[in-house]
Amino acid sequence: MQSTEINNQTAPQRPVQRNDNEKVEIRIARVGGEVEALREVWTRWGGHRDSDIDFVLTIIEAYPEALRPHVISIYRNGQPDAILIGRLERKRLTFKIGYLNVFRPWARCLTFVYGALRGNASLENTQILVREVMNCLNQDEADVALLEFVPINSPVYKLALKLPGILSRDTLPSVQGHELMLVPDSIEEVYRHMSGDRRIELRRRIRKIESHPAGQPKIVCYREVSGLDRLFRDAEEIAKKTYQRGLGAGFADAPDVRMRLGLAARKGWLRANVLYIGDRPVAFWIGMLYGTIFVSEYMGYDPEFRQSSPGMVLIMRTIEGFCSHANGDNVNELDFGLGHAEYKAALCSKNWLEASIFIFSPTVKGLLLKSMRVATRAADGTARKVLSSTKFLPRLKRLWRNLLAKQAGIQRDPKSQMARLRRQIASQATFWKSRNAPSTTADRGK
Repeated sequence: MQSTEINNQTAPQRPVQRNDNEKVEIRIARVGGEVEALREVWTRWGGHRDSDIDFVLTIIEAYPEALRPHVISIYRNGQPDAILIGRLERKRLTFKIGYLNVFRPWARCLTFVYGALRGNASLENTQILVREVMNCLNQDEADVALLEFVPINSPVYKLALKLPGILSRDTLPSVQGHELMLVPDSIEEVYRHMSGDRRIELRRRIRKIESHPAGQPKIVCYREVSGLDRLFRDAEEIAKKTYQRGLGAGFADAPDVRMRLGLAARKGWLRANVLYIGDRPVAFWIGMLYGTIFVSEYMGYDPEFRQSSPGMVLIMRTIEGFCSHANGDNVNELDFGLGHAEYKAALCSKNWLEASIFIFSPTVKGLLLKSMRVATRAADGTARKVLSSTKFLPRLKRLWRNLLAKQAGIQRDPKSQMARLRRQIASQATFWKSRNAPSTTADRGK
């Protein structure tokens, strides 16, 4: 392994018991100088945008709940061999059933970021790192640890569910998909992977946008610090009308988002695309180009233009630019980020399953947090199974999102929107009532 000198401030050391002559130590970086001592190897090892050293430090500075870094390092014979990247937070944990927040307790949480393991991700190193997370909890550094969105086929996932005792173990991790697109050389290859009906409909909607009576469409890509104020103004104009705002999620003109996108602009990563019709912003897709991977960050569209699918039109036009290397960008992969969506399924080339995993401290507080987690996960899973068996779940999600959009104040005419929502609910109730009613001979003859 290449030798690396560490001349800056280093973290306290703790030896690891071994049967051979190799010297293995654990160090935990808890302050800025200790983190900076790892910068050269941290950057050289590579990884996801979320575990980039500057991105991690910016998040710690930007998020009020973040208290300090917590980066666990393995040193072999005095040289860094692997790191697990996290931060200590004091925040409200949210335990949900569907979209409903059931419990929101305050807790000290060791949060390990997406792609937290950099360096030599051997099985031995992974086991040492997971055991060190458990050791930190045993020493009361936090009430709980959270490993964010770990691939379920990875050693980290398997060991995080295996090594903790039954009272500390996460028994019901929530699994979700992650989708990625390998960018082809031509947009026509993207269309060829779609069904014929979808391809025809999408092109029809693109033509509809191009001939919209409100004005000519144009797409502006904001990259520089100088364009941030305009980007935030126009994206916020759209975002405040979306159902995500009702969830407290998605884009917002907030200090932490400004710091996040400000870093991206200064590093040359920012690719924030806004679709205008005339002078009116109608959709945005904000992401970061990290190396050759475009990482999707925020997306939204004005619901007034829903029938023209401005969000999907913007996605396709942006992907077309990736295929043609517009503006000199070399984009090999498009990371759609967490969670499933219909457009992701239609465009993705690769997908895998991930889950966020909790490890609870062996304390009364840790046991209480685990009880909340188990209760809500069990109730959520049961409700989803029941609704999935009736095929009502997608309809319920749409109705709930409409209600959240209403609460966010997006509707132009609240009375008509609420009346429409009541009609939708009544229509669904009538449908399921008639479906479950016993059929008559006359009905069967129709």
